[in-house]
Amino acid sequence: MDFTAAFAAVDAHESELLDRLRKVIAVDTTVPPGENYDQVVDLVEPEFKQHGFTTTRVVIPPEKVAQIPLPLTGDRVNLVARLNNGKPPLSVYAHMDVVPIEEGWDFDPFGCEIKDGRVYGRGVADMKGTIASLLTALDIMEREGLEPVWDLNVLLCTDEEIGVYPGLYHLALEGYATSPMLCMEGSQDPVLRLGSNGSLDVTITVKGKSCHSGANYLGVNALEEAVPVMVELLALKAKVEERRSKLPLAPAPGAPSHLRPMFNLDIINSGVKSNIVPASCRLVINRRFIPEENVEDVKTEIQEAVDRGMEKSKALDVEVEFSQNYPSYYQSATHPGAQRLREALKLVQGYSDDDFVETGSGGSTDMAFIAQVLKTDEIATVGLGRQRESKAHGSNESVRIEDAKAHVKELIYYFCAPLN
Repeated sequence: MDFTAAFAAVDAHESELLDRLRKVIAVDTTVPPGENYDQVVDLVEPEFKQHGFTTTRVVIPPEKVAQIPLPLTGDRVNLVARLNNGKPPLSVYAHMDVVPIEEGWDFDPFGCEIKDGRVYGRGVADMKGTIASLLTALDIMEREGLEPVWDLNVLLCTDEEIGVYPGLYHLALEGYATSPMLCMEGSQDPVLRLGSNGSLDVTITVKGKSCHSGANYLGVNALEEAVPVMVELLALKAKVEERRSKLPLAPAPGAPSHLRPMFNLDIINSGVKSNIVPASCRLVINRRFIPEENVEDVKTEIQEAVDRGMEKSKALDVEVEFSQNYPSYYQSATHPGAQRLREALKLVQGYSDDDFVETGSGGSTDMAFIAQVLKTDEIATVGLGRQRESKAHGSNESVRIEDAKAHVKELIYYFCAPLN
C-alpha cells in the first residue's frame, strides 16, 4: 500500500499539528493535584465525534481515587472514543496527566514554544503530545480516503504518572479496554519493549520521644535511632540489586546487561527545630521489582530488614506502610502488532531490522494493569520523541517538529496498512 500522498499531506499540514499541540499542552494537568482533565476532554471530544467516533466519559468513583495516597483534586474524567466498523479491535492509549514543573525551564512549560526546530512543553513527549498526533492522523486519513483496518478504541486516561489506581486500570476492570493495545508512550527510537519493573513505595516511620536538645537524655532521638534501620535497608539494597531478570536491557552508559531490581532510599523527614530532639523520622523507599519477583516476597524482605534494624535501635516503635504503584509485566516483541510497529518505524524513520533492540524497562507503566487484567502480552509501544534528548520529566522537555510529523505518519501506517 502506497502512503506517499498521506505522508506528504502530513508535511503540508504541519501548522494544524502544531496548533493541536499548543491547545493540548496549554491545559495544566499536573498531577498531583490532577485537575483539568475535563478541559482536555472538552477540547478533543468534538474532534473524535467529527470523525465518526462514539464517545463515553468515564469518571473514576471517589472511593477508588481515595486509594491514591496523594493530595488530589478535581474529577478524574477519562474519555473512551470508539470507531466500530466490524473489524478487529485495537485499543489506542494515551494519558492526559503530566509530572510537576521543576526548576531550570527556559521556556513556558505550557506555552509550546518553538526554537531551532523543536517544540517545548510539559507533556509534549510524555505524553499529551501524542493526542495531537492521533487527531492529526485521523484528520489526514479522512482527507486522503484511508480507512483504518481496525475498530479503533481510543482511551485517554488519568493519573498514569502516580499509579495505584490510574484511569486505565479502571477502564480495563470495567471492560472498556481491549487487546491488542497500541501504547503511544515511549519514543521513536528503534526499541521494542519486552516489559517493565513494577513499583512499590514503602513509608517507614521510626518513633522516638521529643525533649529539649539541652537535656537529650530525657528523650529518644528518632532520627538517630532510624540509622540502624537504614543500615539494614542498605544491606538489603546491595543484595537485591545483584538480582537480574531474563529481560535484556538496551545498552546505555553504566547500565547492566539485563533488567535488575532497584532499591532507593528517596525521602527522609525528621525534626522541626535544632533545639528539639526529633520524635519521629519518616523514610520513603521506592522499590522497583523485576517480573520474576513476587511483590509479597518483596514486602516481606523489607519488613524483615526493618525488624532487624529495630533490634539494634532504641526507637520506641516503627510503622511500615506499603503502596504498590504498578505491577511488573511482560510484553511481546513478536506478536503481529509489534511487528507492524517495526515496519512503521522502518518505513518512516528509515531504520533497518538490525537497528532494533529488544529491551526491558526499569521504569513502570500502567500497561502492567492491561497485562494483568486482560491477561495479554500483545502491547506495542511507540511514543513521540527520543529517549536521550526529549527530557521527559525534566526541564525543557521537547521534541523535534520532524518527529512530531513522523509520529503522525507512524500512526497512519499502523492504522491503515493491510492486515496479514
